Amino acid sequence: MNIDTIYNEDCFETFSRIADKSIDLIFADPWYYPENTKTKNAFEDEAFWSITKRWLLECERVIKKDGHLFVSFSSQKMAKFEFLLAELQLPLRSRIVWHYRNAGGRCADKGQFGKTYEMIYHIGFGDTLNFPEKWGDERFDVWTIAIPQSNFADKKIHPFQKPIALLERIVSIGSKEGDIVLDPFMGSGTTAKACSNLNRHYVGSEKDKSHFQNALQRLNNAQQSVHLTASGAGGLGEIPLQSSFIADDPSAKHGGR
Repeated sequence: MNIDTIYNEDCFETFSRIADKSIDLIFADPWYYPENTKTKNAFEDEAFWSITKRWLLECERVIKKDGHLFVSFSSQKMAKFEFLLAELQLPLRSRIVWHYRNAGGRCADKGQFGKTYEMIYHIGFGDTLNFPEKWGDERFDVWTIAIPQSNFADKKIHPFQKPIALLERIVSIGSKEGDIVLDPFMGSGTTAKACSNLNRHYVGSEKDKSHFQNALQRLNNAQQSVHLTASGAGGLGEIPLQSSFIADDPSAKHGGR
């Protein structure tokens, strides 16, 4: 495993690189649509839950004994997800409600209330979080933070992009400077950017080629140093990212978050 690296590959390939009990903090925001289904009702697909169980077990394997796992998960299936956490005997410590300030467009129809929140589960293997001495909003379990938009300074480049303020809060509370943070569904690279801003190391995977390239470009635009590791026909290669260079990777799989 190389730190400060995003791998353009399936998350399970990246997990295979990581030693047991070597990660301080994990943030996971899983993709909700398995590759083997065309339905939008992915939560009823057993493949989705089988994959979810598998990556949760991998998280448990690689997290340190005093580490923390934060999982962003849809409120639509929070009950079933909690049953899965209980089945795996993972230590659920808190349920954080991430409330969107700017979600007016998410009102589905006239027969239901508009969706303005998402659940973030805190699975704590250690007893201590890195809270600041002064009490603030981060001490409580309802966080109101806007969804990124195209007109933001840190503009939206991914359909399910998380706010940098949200990830900076999770990274600062769940880890310390110099710690290693894993994001198995790197998406737009928000976790990596938050780690770079807060002097943490990161490692992650993003198997969608387009999202992978956008994440690296986003980090590069922020004048951060990142390694581009891509799986090509000749094996694995590690290439320092340059401002105008993105490696071509014909073997990369699509569909990941």
